[in-house]
Amino acid sequence: MKRRLFLQNSLLASSVVNAPGRLTNSPVVKIRPDKGIPLKDGQARNSEKIVVAGAPIDFKLLSKDTEGDQAIFISSNNRKGGGPPLHVHQKFDEFFCVLEGEFVFQVGNEKTMLKPGDTMFVPRNVNHGFDCISNKPGKLLVTIQPASNMEEFFRQIAGAFSSTGVPNLAAMHKIYQAHDSAIIGPPVTE
Repeated sequence: MKRRLFLQNSLLASSVVNAPGRLTNSPVVKIRPDKGIPLKDGQARNSEKIVVAGAPIDFKLLSKDTEGDQAIFISSNNRKGGGPPLHVHQKFDEFFCVLEGEFVFQVGNEKTMLKPGDTMFVPRNVNHGFDCISNKPGKLLVTIQPASNMEEFFRQIAGAFSSTGVPNLAAMHKIYQAHDSAIIGPPVTE
């Protein structure tokens, strides 16, 4: 009796393990890493250097690392007058942490001054922009969620600037639109 029960349970377990969607020996397509992603200060996950208006964008977590759920980057060398135009994102939220310098953020109609250690959450569908207001360049840690493919957005934006640093506004409008965003006004000032 015990032998028959053992055989029945073995056959049942085998059918469960080999059922579609269950554990099998078939190859599994893995997109997310199965271990941590350490990066030293100054290192970036993106292999190419992306620089927007003189500010390097160093991705610490790529959108592909999280299947588009999140991207994290450090934007350094932010200077007065170098912030983005007032804009809105329809499909993702942003979180900013000031690492160095001082910034003015406009979210909706409200302006807020931020210093190192201060943070700002910007929900999707809310107009926003920022600018560094300190004499020394500023540095921001930025999280975007969900991220879709933010690396491509910043590559394209970087390409919309001439060699002298002047943005092609028509190209920028198209890039923002292609990434579910819109430019709605000039850059933020104090």
